[in-house]
Amino acid sequence: MKMRAVRSRWGLAVGFAMVVAGCGAPPQPQDEAQQSDQENWAAAPHIDAVALQGGGVLVSGQAPPGARVILSSPTGQAMAAAADGEGRFELAVGRAALGHVLTPEIQIGQTPVPGPERLLVAGDGMVVAALLIDGGPSRRLTEGPTLSAVDGDGRGLLVSGRSTPGARVQVRSEGETALAMADDAGLWTAPLSRIRDRAVQIEVGGDSYAYPGPGAATGRAERAGQGWRVTRALSDAARQTSWFPDVGDPPAAK
Repeated sequence: MKMRAVRSRWGLAVGFAMVVAGCGAPPQPQDEAQQSDQENWAAAPHIDAVALQGGGVLVSGQAPPGARVILSSPTGQAMAAAADGEGRFELAVGRAALGHVLTPEIQIGQTPVPGPERLLVAGDGMVVAALLIDGGPSRRLTEGPTLSAVDGDGRGLLVSGRSTPGARVQVRSEGETALAMADDAGLWTAPLSRIRDRAVQIEVGGDSYAYPGPGAATGRAERAGQGWRVTRALSDAARQTSWFPDVGDPPAAK
């Protein structure tokens, strides 16, 4: 069995990006497009914490000082707040918006500017809160096992989690082995490019997880196996599934 070191957190992102890029408007010149993306992403809000509040949650993060921050859902709900002088903001999200994929934006004039992140909060008592990245690894904000998330694009898989900073993490699935190194925050990512996106067992550090494979692209959280799953349509041709395994005993499905 051959082992390969993981050199990039974004090994699977190339495949995602190629599909999405082929379904949109004509591309800008590379330098202009990169500059525009960097400006928008720098301006867009970044979520760093989610806490329970009554029947919903309180979302907090960073944005340009004084910016109007909007968190919108596919159902038309929009929650807004202003960032303070240091760029901190807090947004209350009601129970009705939970389970949907929410889009953080800032408003510049009359134009909302979305960032690269999407927010998912699922389960009674906020079992899972995570940031979803189009074409990249999800970042779990709530407690998770060593394997925090599995992201699939219909072809390969990208697995990610948290460990001791600097630790080497070994990931195995159906004869493929990948090694990842946890960064200074303890975060690690490993691509399983030879494993087609389907139901499969994934072993991390001696623990086994049953990834259930993709679901229907509803953009809503659902119970799937021993965890929570959301499948999103990124374009007419591209889909991304994000699955978050349970910590301890799973909650009862509703």
